[in-house]
Amino acid sequence: MKSQKTKIKYYSFLAYTFILLMSGVASAQKNYYLSSSNGNDENKGTENAPWKSLQKISKTKLHPGDKIAFKKGDVFIGHFDINGSGSAKHPILITSYGKGAQPILSGQVGVQGGGGDCEEAILVHNQEHIHFFDLEVQNNRLSPRKGVRDQDAFGIHILNDGNRILKDYSFKKITVKNVYAPKPILKEKGEQAFNGLEVAGIRFFSSFNTKNNIKSIQDVLIEDCYFTNLQRLGVHIKHGGGSKSHTSNKQNSNSDIVLRNNKFYKTGGTCILPIRTYNCLIEKNIFDRPGDNSDPRMANRGSAVWTWTCYNTVIQYNDCLHIRGYLDSHGIHIDHNNVNTFIQYNYMEDCEGGFVEILGGNKNFVYRFNLSINDGWRANPKWKTSNHTIWLNNVVPKGKHYPTENYVYNNTVYVDQPYKTSIDIKAENSYIYNNIFCAINNANIGNKQVHIDTNDTDLFVSNNLYHGSVNPLCI
Repeated sequence: MKSQKTKIKYYSFLAYTFILLMSGVASAQKNYYLSSSNGNDENKGTENAPWKSLQKISKTKLHPGDKIAFKKGDVFIGHFDINGSGSAKHPILITSYGKGAQPILSGQVGVQGGGGDCEEAILVHNQEHIHFFDLEVQNNRLSPRKGVRDQDAFGIHILNDGNRILKDYSFKKITVKNVYAPKPILKEKGEQAFNGLEVAGIRFFSSFNTKNNIKSIQDVLIEDCYFTNLQRLGVHIKHGGGSKSHTSNKQNSNSDIVLRNNKFYKTGGTCILPIRTYNCLIEKNIFDRPGDNSDPRMANRGSAVWTWTCYNTVIQYNDCLHIRGYLDSHGIHIDHNNVNTFIQYNYMEDCEGGFVEILGGNKNFVYRFNLSINDGWRANPKWKTSNHTIWLNNVVPKGKHYPTENYVYNNTVYVDQPYKTSIDIKAENSYIYNNIFCAINNANIGNKQVHIDTNDTDLFVSNNLYHGSVNPLCI
């Protein structure tokens, strides 16, 4: 018989092993390698004997700590459906191996390759703790696919339509380019068609919440990535909302999101579009040519960042350059129904629509310490005052709702090109102070129109410095 001391050691070992198994540490972490050029799905999936196809890895159940590596220089077409979640301590890593250019994952398979181009190249459906590093993703959909809207195309799609909160997604050194839907939506199709076009390089979406089904996406980091040649959006973060009688604003938002040190070049629409986010930081990004129309399929309507029904948003230290568009297309604009939005320390130059744009229903927004150079030169024949230095507007999708607690201070606005801008303020409790306005070389700030409607509330304008041709009504 075993001694009492031996039994204690034995049972202690069993208990320790059980704890390890429950924590996922003891489970075998596997590395899977893929090469479209010399792989074979009958191989073992090792670096020396890689698999070949996205179909193979999509059918493979993944576990915490697993790594999937795609060979550099190779192109993988089809649909990568990530089949499994990581854990907080052991996320799943999707990356590359070898030398050369980043491997390309593309959903563009054509009619012959599987019934039409895929909705997205990479799908993360109700899975969490996934990290992406050093890949290129494309999805230029030319062929429609049964069951997929012709207006949809995504590079990477993080989808939560389950019944829980999903956490922990990071994207570092990812290139996202050439993402288009089969059906272009042009400005002639109207506002409804434009809003229905949600083509995005990376998309996060949580579906509608009910009393017994609360879901969201949390803890997202996008850093050191490059986005280019996208039909409309670079990064789209959206929550479907929820029943107001049973859920809170925070529950009905995707939360704790950071986008830092990324570059966006030639996006047809907005580079970053948060809809229903809670605690979002957007900093140190370069937004070059949002609202582009170099491809006729592009939306041609920008603003570098455009927030809608977001809470606690900080947008800072970004460069917003050469923004174009027939509507909106200011440097950074606050759309409808946001609370606590801070736009600070940004550089904005050559933004067609203008500098400040705040729409209806917003509360407590701040534009401060920004530099605006030659913004607001648009000439829209259907809208005489379509270019603004400052635009605060009370219109919401259904009726009117004045933005309130509006602060514009310590900014510098400089114009040396021969055009006139507008200043329209339809807002409550607005404070405009400590700004510098300079208009030279036949430039005019506020000389196109100045319109003030405070709804019988405070308008505080003080201690601004004016040089050159600035409408005295601005003082």
